[in-house]
Amino acid sequence: MTQGTCPSCGAAVEFSAGTAQVVVCGHCQTVVARQGASLEAHGKVGAIVETDSPLRLGAEGRLGRDAYRLVGHLQKDHGAGPWDEWYVEFDDGRTGWLSESEGAFHLLIASGSEPGLALEDFPPGHRFSLAGHRLVVEERGHGRVVAAEGQLPDDVDPSADSHYVDATGPKGVFVTLDFGTWSTDPEVYVGKKLKLTELGIAPDQLRPRVKKVALQQARCTQCNGPLELRAPDQTKRVACPYCGALLDVRKGKLAFLQLLEKPDPGPRIPLGARGKLDGTEWICIGFLVRSCTVEGVRYPWEEYLLFNRERGFTWLMESNGHWVFLTPLDAGDVSVAPGIAAHREGQRYRAFQSVEAVTETVLGEFYWEVRAGETSHATEYVAPPYSVSVDETENEVTYTLGEYLVPGVIQEAFGLKEPLPAPQGIAPSQPNPHSSGPAWMWAGIWSLALLAVFLVLNVLAANEVVLEESVRLDSDARSGTPSAIHFSKPFDIHKHGNVRAELSAPVNNSWLGVQAELVNEQSGDVIGFYEEVGYYSGSDSDGSWSEGNRMETEHLSSVPPGRYVLRTQALFDGTPQGQSYTMKLVSDTPRALWFFWALVVLWVLPLFAVFRASSFETSRWAESNLDSGSGE
Repeated sequence: MTQGTCPSCGAAVEFSAGTAQVVVCGHCQTVVARQGASLEAHGKVGAIVETDSPLRLGAEGRLGRDAYRLVGHLQKDHGAGPWDEWYVEFDDGRTGWLSESEGAFHLLIASGSEPGLALEDFPPGHRFSLAGHRLVVEERGHGRVVAAEGQLPDDVDPSADSHYVDATGPKGVFVTLDFGTWSTDPEVYVGKKLKLTELGIAPDQLRPRVKKVALQQARCTQCNGPLELRAPDQTKRVACPYCGALLDVRKGKLAFLQLLEKPDPGPRIPLGARGKLDGTEWICIGFLVRSCTVEGVRYPWEEYLLFNRERGFTWLMESNGHWVFLTPLDAGDVSVAPGIAAHREGQRYRAFQSVEAVTETVLGEFYWEVRAGETSHATEYVAPPYSVSVDETENEVTYTLGEYLVPGVIQEAFGLKEPLPAPQGIAPSQPNPHSSGPAWMWAGIWSLALLAVFLVLNVLAANEVVLEESVRLDSDARSGTPSAIHFSKPFDIHKHGNVRAELSAPVNNSWLGVQAELVNEQSGDVIGFYEEVGYYSGSDSDGSWSEGNRMETEHLSSVPPGRYVLRTQALFDGTPQGQSYTMKLVSDTPRALWFFWALVVLWVLPLFAVFRASSFETSRWAESNLDSGSGE
């Protein structure tokens, strides 16, 4: 530990962190550097301003077995309000930085420099590998140190504009490339995103959140209308709902920027309305109208900014009556084949549209420097009911996960009295209401049941041959006359059921018909039927040919048991010339035909569902401006 006095004011200063090279005098804000055994003044730096940060200098935490302490504090600014970074020293001598961004914390450990890397090679969305991680650039920015306190590893130069690249990887990995004032050879810091509760800092060491009380009840600088800010600590821009003035929120003051056209119609969810979605109560604090133009046609949509103090910011998007709930994603959790598909947690999202989005109108408060006319390149990938959206600007890319919601969910969540418009057309992530999956499932189940019944009936069927008799026609027999009539010997049918009659005859280039009557000897009931066989063959310029059959089958339904004779009368052309035929009767024989038709009926419904689902998808993808192929 090094102790001494501030060269500027004489107040006591102390170096308790072994890695610290400078300490900021708590009395006069002089940056005091140690040079061997002596202390030198290296100019002054601004005093820390109160922010919403729950951390404080000197707080101690623990990550697993590793204990650490917050020994230094920087506030940086790139013109849109300061953010906090904390210098961390572990008990084992390692050092790092703990940064805050929109309610999230990133603990980063220095892992050395990377010679050869250039700032210009890391635009937003760029994918690369470093330190064993696959990473995606989310932001390329810069900032100056505007305030400091405590002990720091390097000198502080408030005039230096430092550049950095923030990238994310899978499972919360976060990497910062600190280029400093240079454009190459950055210092690399590797860490992960953590929640406040994961920092291992005891609650009594956290600072109560500070609220910008003065701004919670501000007034518009243009029309003096009251402005109630719901997230005053994080708001950077606010649009007056009375006159449309867009105001900059900086250092506790409002400054007029531009006069915007008020949205007409206004937001369907009133600003300040509270609603519960995804198990969290949100308050609606901002409203945007954005649009894109495709082939000369303007396509507008509305976006609502929601805020919850614990979860931060999220979005609701409404287009043509369709609603999508959007939550932020780390870019590193999504792999993208641009214009084709995105993949996240094993789910494939097919590219649907890619447009240049323009912000047209603004209402309410926002955590970034929103302005009318700002543009971004937006790409949407869909796997209904979910979607992944990618918004890219010159210096930043953001990923969001969308979930399609019907208007009734929004109506109930926010307790809206006015009914929301019914959806028009088909939304990119709208679930297909004609899914054929359940129909196929039930058709399969009933088909198996039907097959089981058919097999059982076949096993239990008698399949009894009750008659098989050949008849040779006399040479003088005449077609359809008594001379062509034959009576079978009596036979018994033992089981009530159907009878299969089979007629076969060795016809050749001729035909033979049989008019038959099945006569019950006890009751006298007669069951008549007619069957005919014919077979022809020959040859022509195309070669040999043949047609017809020498055997045909007829089924007689519901034949009662009893003693029968079969009366047959032959029909033929010309003279029989020694023709013969055979009649065979089989009792109680199941037919496969009814099984076939039952299957057809069962599969009509799923086939119809496939047709409707296919028509729905065709209509959906007709609105896509990306030809990503079916890929399904």
